[in-house]
Amino acid sequence: MTQSLEFKMAIRPFGDSALLVDIDAGSTDASSDVVMALNTQLLRQRTVGVTQTTPSYNSLLVCFEPERVQQSVLGSEIHTIADTIDIKNIPTGNQWSLPACFDEPYALDRVALEKELSRDWQSIVDRFCAEEYRVHAVGFLPGFTYLGNLPDALHCNRLRDPRATVPASSIAIAGTQAGIYPFDSPGGWRIIGRLPFTVFQAQADQPALFQANDRIRFEAVTSEVFGELEQRPIASLIKQATRR
Repeated sequence: MTQSLEFKMAIRPFGDSALLVDIDAGSTDASSDVVMALNTQLLRQRTVGVTQTTPSYNSLLVCFEPERVQQSVLGSEIHTIADTIDIKNIPTGNQWSLPACFDEPYALDRVALEKELSRDWQSIVDRFCAEEYRVHAVGFLPGFTYLGNLPDALHCNRLRDPRATVPASSIAIAGTQAGIYPFDSPGGWRIIGRLPFTVFQAQADQPALFQANDRIRFEAVTSEVFGELEQRPIASLIKQATRR
């Protein structure tokens, strides 16, 4: 039985060889469900001329070859597909249980967050680790992982002055989101911890470890355990972290 989805959709050009499909289904999770269902159907049908799709919170970027399909024709095809999508066709994604250290020196914004959130650090870590996070998008930096479902109690402001360098694999929160930095880079999110392995390997067949619609939980470990995990092969850590 098809599970219908009620949503609004708008399609607009994104340069000469891409369309941006905006979705409004009333909430972030519902919009993401529509995006994932539409993306799945587009790929399954092997829509003519489509070369790549990039799902995000409430939008889907569809890249195509202009010499194979006209922009207007592809837009009409997307509208037709959108009328038939089924929420049951959404891929479940991988489920992850990630070891992470929230001790200093990895929690760069510990003091500032305790003050802003009016909570002690252990309660912040406990609340953060109690939640399961949905990967809504991967981008901004290659492999940067945007996570939804950040508890209301942990919503916070970004840094007024971004850092010149955020260490690779740092776990961060800002606004209503959480995120994971793939490599050393500038950033203005609040840093609360770190993973003992990289989440982006440029030479791999799939460089970004996480994909849209994956689910992630974090397991707090001590700095001693963290140091031991850093010495282990990345492949074994990733295999152990995958719950399915």
